[in-house]
Amino acid sequence: MKELDYLEAIKLTEEKSFFSFYIFLGSSFYLKEKLIKALSDNFLGPNGELEVRDAGENEIESLLESQENACLFAPRRLLYLKSFHELKTSSRKEFLKRIRACEDQILILELDEDPGDLPETVAEKSALVKEPVYGEKQLRSWALRFLNAKGKKITPEAMEYLLTHTNTALENLQQELEKISLYAEEETITREIVEKVVSPSMEGTAFELVDAVIAGKRGRALSLLSQILQYGKEAPGRLIYLLFRQFRLFWQLAELGMMKRPDYYRLAQKLGDHPIAVKKALEHLDRFPKTRAQKALEELAAIDRKIKQGGEDPHLLLEKFIVEFSS
Repeated sequence: MKELDYLEAIKLTEEKSFFSFYIFLGSSFYLKEKLIKALSDNFLGPNGELEVRDAGENEIESLLESQENACLFAPRRLLYLKSFHELKTSSRKEFLKRIRACEDQILILELDEDPGDLPETVAEKSALVKEPVYGEKQLRSWALRFLNAKGKKITPEAMEYLLTHTNTALENLQQELEKISLYAEEETITREIVEKVVSPSMEGTAFELVDAVIAGKRGRALSLLSQILQYGKEAPGRLIYLLFRQFRLFWQLAELGMMKRPDYYRLAQKLGDHPIAVKKALEHLDRFPKTRAQKALEELAAIDRKIKQGGEDPHLLLEKFIVEFSS
């Protein structure tokens, strides 16, 4: 199975390179539509047909029963089965086991996670299509162009806050920029405006919490902790994961050593994280050495164990962590 992001898949499609099966991951309606349009324009031709269906147990079984010994689709056809992920796991597996590739037909399936091992007959002719990971420079350029088209400008501080406090999938970022553009009466968008408008994310607040801990701003860090824990009973576990990820980045980057001109995108690919998270970690690397990062990781692992075993207050444990590492 070939793994691609939507932009790579669109480019291949425009070059007349196709797969028999496409598995769509992610929530970006915009990118999915662009790829479907590219397939329609370059694969179907004037007499081809695009059919979009919502996958359902009865419909899937009907398709399989009627096409048991033949190709599943009519010639020169795109069939897009939306919500395929909502089927039972057994139904999805049975469907993938029994479908077969045809020269003039393409099947598009929509899933919410990597399907794992596929039958060989499907895997060898499949493309797993994921949302692209944009580097910070790309996101900034895209956001600036979007705002410029709306007659708006944005300060560097506001842009920094926006990119670290919102989901950086293009569609989510577009939604936040739409809200900011409608809210801001002034031509220049400030950080204060962005803070008022954007939907708060735990990830963004966790970035701020780490910044405050490393800067020794204990009061600020404890205030941010209280904000995060208001997200509900799942908040402590989620916060520990986010903190562990960021302190692990400190450790990993310390292992690599200081870099004069770091390529955040390539580093993110190597370390399995997002370019913005890597950039934030590099900003503090000189103030948070490898030994301190290692100690923080050990302490977070211990807190996670204590919470899972029960009997101790997660808020108190995380407060103790902040007090220790913000000193």
